[in-house]
Amino acid sequence: MTDYMTHKLADLRARQEAEEHMSCPRCGADTMKHPVHTNAMSRVADIFICDACGTTEALLAHMNQQTPLTNWAAFKPTGLPSDFKARLARDVLEEVVRNQTETLTRIFRLCQDDPKNAAEYRLEAFESCPGLTELWTEPFAAKYQALDGSAVVRLTMSGDGHPLLEAGLADK
Repeated sequence: MTDYMTHKLADLRARQEAEEHMSCPRCGADTMKHPVHTNAMSRVADIFICDACGTTEALLAHMNQQTPLTNWAAFKPTGLPSDFKARLARDVLEEVVRNQTETLTRIFRLCQDDPKNAAEYRLEAFESCPGLTELWTEPFAAKYQALDGSAVVRLTMSGDGHPLLEAGLADK
């Protein structure tokens, strides 16, 4: 589990301990009972989930399966707001290259070094990069919708082990 996911789980747990009303972190339904400790404890993470999800997890555990945290409602990417869809693609591309290259490069390196956790790093990208609409980890490419098309940033590894950035525009 990545540091990002660990932090997100710790935040959920703290909110539950503070008796904050919230939807079920697993399914997203507004079915959590009050007080929170009367709900089911997840078998996957140290947080409470609704009783229906608790039953589902028990059945999955019996079959030696589980739903990855990246599929839970609480871990679905929310994406940061941006005005990219109202701007020209060339302007979006310029801003992305100027302001998000460092973050995208860091996430690219993490995906290269730890491919089994690529889904978790992908989630982190959506929550760290305003306007990101699509992200592929293999090959690594980030897409941003704009008024007149899309801005796309691709990262590959050079022969000497340094990330290479390629940025371009795509039609609608």
